[in-house]
Amino acid sequence: MNNKIATTKSKLLALGLLAGACLLAPAANAQSAPNFGGSYSITGYFEPALTGSYTYCFNFVKTGSVLFANSGTWSVPSYSYGWKGTWYQDGDEIVFHGVADGTYIFSWKGRLDSTTAISGRQVEFYINGNTDTAGTFTGTKAASCPAVEMETFKTNGSDPTK
Repeated sequence: MNNKIATTKSKLLALGLLAGACLLAPAANAQSAPNFGGSYSITGYFEPALTGSYTYCFNFVKTGSVLFANSGTWSVPSYSYGWKGTWYQDGDEIVFHGVADGTYIFSWKGRLDSTTAISGRQVEFYINGNTDTAGTFTGTKAASCPAVEMETFKTNGSDPTK
């Protein structure tokens, strides 16, 4: 009888170890989302036809000061009226909000598609809360963002998406 109990215990132990190994294998292969930050060249496309695009280079600086450890501030150095805000990352999700010229409020929500690419949706509001534009965006990692060159700077008012 003792021999039968010992055999049963051995089989249960082996089965438990096998089950544990099966559960650990996917966890070992799971990859965490890459840390977001640095410079990205971002192109936005307007709804409903996804036309009328704009492209700017955004600098994302990690400060750890906005809800999550991987968070910070962002700015668009080539936009002379001032376009800046805050961002955070939660897993592969990125969220950034900001304001341009104290008049236009922006909100982007998207995903880290890879270590060098992002994509998602954006919406722009007037300071009074009315929606101005909405659409999608894509972005690719850039080495750095250029500063504004005033002699070649063109604008349609102070709205950076126009």
